[in-house]
Amino acid sequence: MKTFLHGLLLWSAVALALLVLADCVLRFDTREEVLEYLKKEFPGQKITLQPKYKTRRGWTEDWRVWTFTLSGYPKDTFRVASHIKSYPVPMLKTERHIITDFDKVVVLRCEQEFEQGPLRTFDAPTRRLWSRFPRGGFSLRAARWEVETVDDIWRAKRLIDAFEAWLAKEGVDRRAYYYLRMYMQGHCYALGGGGMAMNIMDGLEESKPGSKSPHYLEYGLYGQADRRKVCQKFYNSVMEYHQLMADGGNGVTDANLQAWNEEQLQLSRRWPEMTEAERDSLRGLFVGGDGDVRNVFLDTGQKPFLLAVWADSDMRPASRGIYITYPQLRELCLRSGLRVQGGGDHFTVRGVDGNRYEFSTAFYREKPETVGFLEDTCFYRRNGRAVILPGFWTRHDCVNDGLVRRITGLNLRQMVVHGTRNEVLSRV
Repeated sequence: MKTFLHGLLLWSAVALALLVLADCVLRFDTREEVLEYLKKEFPGQKITLQPKYKTRRGWTEDWRVWTFTLSGYPKDTFRVASHIKSYPVPMLKTERHIITDFDKVVVLRCEQEFEQGPLRTFDAPTRRLWSRFPRGGFSLRAARWEVETVDDIWRAKRLIDAFEAWLAKEGVDRRAYYYLRMYMQGHCYALGGGGMAMNIMDGLEESKPGSKSPHYLEYGLYGQADRRKVCQKFYNSVMEYHQLMADGGNGVTDANLQAWNEEQLQLSRRWPEMTEAERDSLRGLFVGGDGDVRNVFLDTGQKPFLLAVWADSDMRPASRGIYITYPQLRELCLRSGLRVQGGGDHFTVRGVDGNRYEFSTAFYREKPETVGFLEDTCFYRRNGRAVILPGFWTRHDCVNDGLVRRITGLNLRQMVVHGTRNEVLSRV
């Protein structure tokens, strides 16, 4: 008991000392200092700073807030704050800065004006994407928009472009923040179970329980980011996701998927002749790549083409070859006229060699206490007996072209329609 009381008194003394020290170290900015800040922040504006202020203190941060007006913005009343916060030690307040809510006030007013005017000129599918900025907090927070289809990505861009142009008239030089989220439709198959789905591709996140879908993609549009490029990356990710899962959803159809395939192939054919500067400007937009591991397209005799991974890395010589996912293998078997039973996560098929093959995302064993997946075990069953898949490339691209040929009779190497086809065929 004595030890407990001694510790309690000690911590109380430390906390009191920190509070006293914090008060000695930092004070609020004065009204004169705040006014000087506003003059630098808003040159050419007549500023009226009210003498009264409100003070709020807490364990980790303190606020002193004034209101002010600007001659160029007669519709608006703004706030400016002297803000003191503790970092990195709680209660030891060592950081102080001045901030205003100028962006928030102007953006929220323009939002209402935009809704009464330009927004009404857009069609219904575009208008339904509109989502307001949050009202809470001192500063402007990001707007979060939900897009459902690949066409919605471009609708959202056009809408954001129009709103940003509307904001530019008001002198808001710092662009607002937007996040576009798409809940993925269809099934997501991942080796080892659904928790491993995030390994399938960059940007794929696990949704909260009760959401529309277990997984989603989200991209941010903010700062000086090129919105066209960000939206193209988003579009590419959705297309690539549904290629890997070999299904539709989110507005992806055979027609627009094949159109995207052709666009990527055009970039692939131009890639060798591009300058390094041109390539740098397209990185992230071109899914093919130019390294020893890249994506290629396969012409199986039916459209859309199939996206596959060509691997030729000296770091993993046992994994050279062309790799596809389980759902893609299932799709290839169907295209080949083979009888398939089951879905993309667990199916059986009678191969052209007469053997019965069984594939399942559950046929995967992680090696404990290891980083990555290179020492994990992936297997399938042939005629009921487990067969190890050696050298699988990733946790989703795990079926190599040799196994595909035994099951379907198809030679994936002869199906490559990539712009660097000759190079691929000569090296794998």
